Amino acid sequence: MTRTALYRSDTRYSRYRIPGLLVTASGTLLAVCEARDALNDWSRMDILLRRSTDGGESFGEPILLASGDEKHPTVNNPVLLEDGRGRILFLFCEDYAVDGGRVLLRISEDGGATWGPCRDISEATEPEVRNVFALGPGHGIRTREGTLLIPFWRVPKRYQSPMRSHIPSEIGTLWSKDDGETWHIGAVLASRDGLMTPNETEIAELADGRIYLNARLGAGLTYRARAYSPDGYSKWEHFEPDYALHDSGCFASCVACRTADEKAWLFFANCNSKTARRNVTLRGSLDCGKTWCFSKPIDADRGGYVELAADPSRNRLYVLYEEDVGTALHLVTVPFSELTEL
Repeated sequence: MTRTALYRSDTRYSRYRIPGLLVTASGTLLAVCEARDALNDWSRMDILLRRSTDGGESFGEPILLASGDEKHPTVNNPVLLEDGRGRILFLFCEDYAVDGGRVLLRISEDGGATWGPCRDISEATEPEVRNVFALGPGHGIRTREGTLLIPFWRVPKRYQSPMRSHIPSEIGTLWSKDDGETWHIGAVLASRDGLMTPNETEIAELADGRIYLNARLGAGLTYRARAYSPDGYSKWEHFEPDYALHDSGCFASCVACRTADEKAWLFFANCNSKTARRNVTLRGSLDCGKTWCFSKPIDADRGGYVELAADPSRNRLYVLYEEDVGTALHLVTVPFSELTEL
């Protein structure tokens, strides 16, 4: 296991937050984050990307993907995914898609080295029924059948919350069957007993083709939520607590991967604590997230938002996580061999 400080607070940016990772089909590792002038979620910020073509051994200089301006200072919740044509899609929001802010998409055709212009997809996110809207964050997926899926959370207008309020929220996916040309809102999961205010979410395609969802909860709940869907958008089933996954209310990540021994793993990483953003821990499941068969400490003393990516060609996982609410972002490389020894 190796560790690198990929971003660290400096004179230009006070905080580096909200990590996202993607390993492209060609093996390029992309690491994205919000680079904030201040800690506040509504502060002025940019979105930066760093690229590695050698499995995280080295990275190029940061690439500016989005920049907050006087009209929309907040550019938030970056999400990366790859479409069926090998293009990299980058999506983000301006001002959580309120106050005139948009949901925007950029495309790269060279593995994230250069990027095309922004395209506004706000109308697909049902602005007529919601206030705040946020993607992921982290990464989306392309299913084996070719559907693009990006988790989101939103605050419905029916709750009559203040325009910029982040609660009460509900979750779902933004989906596309034409490589991102058109987008649609899928089935939504709202609060229910024991599953209050679901928000930041990630998904993974399981070996049997179902989509697994893992969500952060609000209202002081100290565990995660999970659900399953046949396709990631038409319906969700078994929306229930996962009491085995301790959580203090923070973003976590999941990724599915088949290792060289043909085991179909679901990996999950978060801050394994009911009280604090610390103790970054990696877990693995061989039964589609029903139980977790190992728990590997990544960083006992630090933690925050945690993002995962699998690199089967190099037989490894990448874990990108915050320190002290974004004073640094650390990248840890975990060989699959270290997991099979547990």
